[in-house]
Amino acid sequence: MKVAVVGAGLAGLSAADELHRGGAEVVVLEARERVGGRVWSRRLENGAVVEMGAEFILPGNTAVRELAERFGLGLWDKGMRYGRREPRGGTGTSLAEMEAAAAAAERELGRSAGDLSARRLLDGLQIPAGAREALLARVEISSGNSADLVAARDLAGIAHVDDEPAPSIAGGNQSLPLALAESLGRAVRLRSPVERVVWHAEGMRLRAAGAEIDADGCVVAVPASVLPRIRFEPALPDRLAHAVAAIQYGEAAKLFVPLRRPAAPSAVMAVPERYWTWTATADGDRPQPVVSAFAGSPAALARLDVSAGPDHWLASIESLRDDLELDPEGALLSTWSDDPWVGAAYSTSPPAEIGAAFERPVGPLAFAGEHAGGEFAALMEGAIRSGRRAAAALLTLYPAA
Repeated sequence: MKVAVVGAGLAGLSAADELHRGGAEVVVLEARERVGGRVWSRRLENGAVVEMGAEFILPGNTAVRELAERFGLGLWDKGMRYGRREPRGGTGTSLAEMEAAAAAAERELGRSAGDLSARRLLDGLQIPAGAREALLARVEISSGNSADLVAARDLAGIAHVDDEPAPSIAGGNQSLPLALAESLGRAVRLRSPVERVVWHAEGMRLRAAGAEIDADGCVVAVPASVLPRIRFEPALPDRLAHAVAAIQYGEAAKLFVPLRRPAAPSAVMAVPERYWTWTATADGDRPQPVVSAFAGSPAALARLDVSAGPDHWLASIESLRDDLELDPEGALLSTWSDDPWVGAAYSTSPPAEIGAAFERPVGPLAFAGEHAGGEFAALMEGAIRSGRRAAAALLTLYPAA
């Protein structure tokens, strides 16, 4: 069996890896000049490694850890804790008060959240106003969207206060897609955006970068935000087309500011501005000479005037983190809404019925991506799991042996 995989992000590479290990011949078609998609690591001039996209491996993210171990990639603990961010600004609250409010929200979730949004659930709780505002900030930052569009069921994941480690892969998360691509060798073709997929029950033909590729099956592992740019002949069934159209995406940006003096691990959240900052360690207890900042939601990016560059955000960080010796000349801004191969950050609370639409193939077509990651949507974990599921489905339909 020959399978074409569209996209060399973690979803596509994980699918290709499973297919290859299952005995299939694969070809991976990637539009960019690099693999990894929204997993992209860079090194600043002062040596600090930063993640332009996906960064944290959260508790319960077992698939990404398994892959890292398989390829002999270590983890950096970071020292700080993703789930414990000191809130500053707004109407004022303490970390302890916010933790108590988060626990109250989770108890309410245990009773029943129904189809409530995160905002409606939090608005209905008898908790201090400052703690509510801080939790709303956590929700909007982490989801990259308005709390009105985030499902209440996601609160336990994105607004939980805890001390669980949330590491990254040693040397940069992009080490993982690079390792997967290396194991696939010449099967990975860069600068090969897929323009058309002609499919039928017996197979398909894809057109990418002027070339025609015949295959028995195909895994489509591109963001739903750009999927309509691929012409499918015949068109995708209504149930799938409707699912693609219904997926909402958030907006986010990251700003990395070198430090003249490395700082101890820390996590501080600017509540009104809807962003948080952190300093972290890399190898062992060695602090990285950089402060990272992450802003989430369209309103936050507009408030920080990100489209005009980093200046406004830099000024805000200087005020928020007067404990740090910033080197603003070396600041690096990362945005995804202006990236032609995604046009957004990541999916926002995909409903279960949308995930179900991607679970089974349509003829020889299977679909993957973080948006199809179920409870792990918006994470590297969801991308990997969706790619594995899509590969398993094709291997069942078309045994490679």
